[in-house]
Amino acid sequence: MASFRKKICLLGDYSVGKTSLIRRFVHNRFEDKYISTIGVNVSRKTVSVSPVGNVVEITMMIWDLAGVRNSVRCRAAIYAERTAQCWSVI
Repeated sequence: MASFRKKICLLGDYSVGKTSLIRRFVHNRFEDKYISTIGVNVSRKTVSVSPVGNVVEITMMIWDLAGVRNSVRCRAAIYAERTAQCWSVI
C-alpha cells in the first residue's frame, strides 16, 4: 500500500468558514457556537482511497490559520515546509 503525507493550509478572511469546514471534514460534526481561531490550529486526517484497484493512504496535516490580518505572521510556518498545499476560502 502506498502512502503519502500532505500539509494543507486554509487561508481566508475572518468568519468565512475555514474552521467549520475542517471540523466537518476531520470530525464529521458542525457546531454553531463559534470562537475565532487565534494563531493556528492543526488537525490530522488519514483517508484511504483506491484508484484503479490500488489502495493509497493519505495523511493530511490541515492547518487552520487565523484571518488574513494574522496570515502574514504565519507565512514563515507555512513556507518552512515547501510541500504545503494552500487554499483560500472566500
